[in-house]
Amino acid sequence: MMTDILKIKEVIKNSQKVTIISHYSPDGDALASQLALARGLEQIEIEISLINKDPIPDAYQFLKNWECIKPLEEIPDFASVIICVDCATWERTGYLKEQLIGEKTIVINIDHHISNTNFGHLNWVDPNAAATAELIYDLLGLLQVKIDKIIATSIYTGISTDTGSFLYENTTATTHIVVADLINRGADINLVRNSYYENINISKINLLKYGLNNLSFSVDNQVCWVAFTRDVFNNANATDADGEGLINHLKSISGVEVAIIFRETTSDTIKLSFRSKKWADVNQLASKYGGGGHPRAAGCTITGNLDSVVDGVINWVVQSIAQGGTSKFGWDNKCT
Repeated sequence: MMTDILKIKEVIKNSQKVTIISHYSPDGDALASQLALARGLEQIEIEISLINKDPIPDAYQFLKNWECIKPLEEIPDFASVIICVDCATWERTGYLKEQLIGEKTIVINIDHHISNTNFGHLNWVDPNAAATAELIYDLLGLLQVKIDKIIATSIYTGISTDTGSFLYENTTATTHIVVADLINRGADINLVRNSYYENINISKINLLKYGLNNLSFSVDNQVCWVAFTRDVFNNANATDADGEGLINHLKSISGVEVAIIFRETTSDTIKLSFRSKKWADVNQLASKYGGGGHPRAAGCTITGNLDSVVDGVINWVVQSIAQGGTSKFGWDNKCT
């Protein structure tokens, strides 16, 4: 892995132009990683193009230069060096490989998901990192880039949002050391607090209200879930970004170990988000359905009718817990 890191450094330093892409339905870590890396590389006179398949959520439009991120269709000439950030698989970019990758293209994959497939020509994947933004901090250090206030604020945003404001177990001593340095370098934590944590729109509140009024429980309240139809989102005038973070309210309920949100995105496509509190490895659960993520946070997409998908997934989770949980999920001993 260290060899790939050094090669990544050299490829970037020898590049005149770089394209940076993150995953569709971008979250704070994906966007912050893109923007921080872009500003850092511009300092060393590398031309940058930024790609994301989906619009930038309102919640993250306080980040400097967010409007520079465009869909591929608006990028007339992308680079032969493509850096994917926060993407566990190439498919998470939302684009086909042939749309971006040619014979001479070098794909650099920088990510922290345990389910990453190492799809790049060069890969820097560290599941121990709290966020991909934490790796961007390290990369900018290797490139001897000065971390200014704008970069520091972006990286802080990525780490803060991906650690649940430093509450999740992916938060490490290293995370706090990095964040302390970012604050010393001018990270505007008040901007992040005011713009993200204390700026929740009514659409998200309406989704939360619906969700809390329609919770289901099983296995002595160890499993909690809620299903959102397209009509619920439409009636709330809500977007994908408005659904972000709702699952944490389910997970925070006393006794709940596994929280699941089902969201109907089309008549036959259901997006699932999983969270666990102490012992359940939900990455294993998501992997069963072609997804992945982290042991305590993962997701997947399933084709099918909403009711059928809910019944199938919940029945399998309940059965696995009843059987001890370890054989199918790869879960740890529940008593430790």
